[in-house]
Amino acid sequence: MGAAPMKGGVRITGGRLRGRVLKVPPGARPSGARLREALFSIWAGRVPEARFLDLFAGSGVVSFEALSRGAALAVLAESSPRALRVLEANRRSLRLDDVHLRRLRLPGDLRELARREADRYDLVFADPPYAFDDLEALLEAAEPLLAPDGELGLEHSARREPPTVAGGLERVDRRSYGESALTIYRRSSG
Repeated sequence: MGAAPMKGGVRITGGRLRGRVLKVPPGARPSGARLREALFSIWAGRVPEARFLDLFAGSGVVSFEALSRGAALAVLAESSPRALRVLEANRRSLRLDDVHLRRLRLPGDLRELARREADRYDLVFADPPYAFDDLEALLEAAEPLLAPDGELGLEHSARREPPTVAGGLERVDRRSYGESALTIYRRSSG
């Protein structure tokens, strides 16, 4: 069983940084240890040397865990200046240079990010607020940022059914963990 969120912090559960505690921005809901363990079990062979994009990064625990497990770099996107300050503090406390922070309004700024950056991401993780209204627009905006064989993991309320298809992405897996669920998308083969 994974570690529960600590008061004011969340613990990295795997890799070389296992056990390190991260600060959590006020009002943020970090991805639970059980969901993260499942995500990294699904992506176990894909994480080493991966380019990782974290949307609605919050504390950054998913990105920092990806780096802990061998990802080459992580880009963390957040709209809140307060959350970005916490992310910077977490990056400094872990002494990581392969972390890049971006202040982005999501999903709108993703299209601009895709135009600006030639590189694509092997893995994209999105953890919008559970009340976020337009998952389809988020998925469609994130698709151009995925490498051709990339995958996108979407955390959402288990009570909500995300789209099976959004733009060129199709759902390939969905799993529930209590109140949370994880849905994996790939580019459609058709």
